[in-house]
Amino acid sequence: MELTLVDTEIRDLDLEVKSGEALSLRLAAFSVFPNVKINVKVQENASFDGAFADFSQDSGTFKLNIELLGRHAKATWNGAVICAEGKKVFDTNLHHLSPVSEGVMENYGIVRDEGKLHFLGTSAIAKGAKGSSTRQSAKIIIFDERCDGRCAPILKIDENDVKASHAAIVGKLNDEHIFYLCSRGLSLEQAKRLITLGYLKPIEGYFEGEMKTRIDQAIEGGI
Repeated sequence: MELTLVDTEIRDLDLEVKSGEALSLRLAAFSVFPNVKINVKVQENASFDGAFADFSQDSGTFKLNIELLGRHAKATWNGAVICAEGKKVFDTNLHHLSPVSEGVMENYGIVRDEGKLHFLGTSAIAKGAKGSSTRQSAKIIIFDERCDGRCAPILKIDENDVKASHAAIVGKLNDEHIFYLCSRGLSLEQAKRLITLGYLKPIEGYFEGEMKTRIDQAIEGGI
């Protein structure tokens, strides 16, 4: 089953993926930032796949909690964000509560002007969740001196015989990449736009049709 929500359709949700089933959640924000909380419970042999493309201009906190409750439960999460003003906080959390569960969370962001973007999140493997694997990454590119980006992934591991990793990167545009593109005839703004496209464009793969086109236009117009 697939659930797609756009702008004001995005709301507080309590979702459950029953045993053996699969759920894809697709979120896209172009005008209104969803200051919401979403809870997802994933049962045995079930899977949850979530993606969020955010190009809104508002401030707020988006919170996601995923609980892997059954054996072989799986969850993936991918976020792509452009923040140009205000402060956006993405608090995404993954809880392994059963053996042999798998989870991956990835958030990518670009922050410019005076925007503030924070990626928070905890990947937790509880006692008894042997054989589970979890991975979390958060990466932000900073475009301007007045903007702010922060990544704070956390691992909480209470069991042996598991796989767990996290990565956090916050940095400015690579000067060598900018120089190379400009030396090939591109303006600074064109170079920034090309880098942005390469960084955020993968989120389009989670959407189809008109929505994919809107996301492409939002990414290109975001710089």
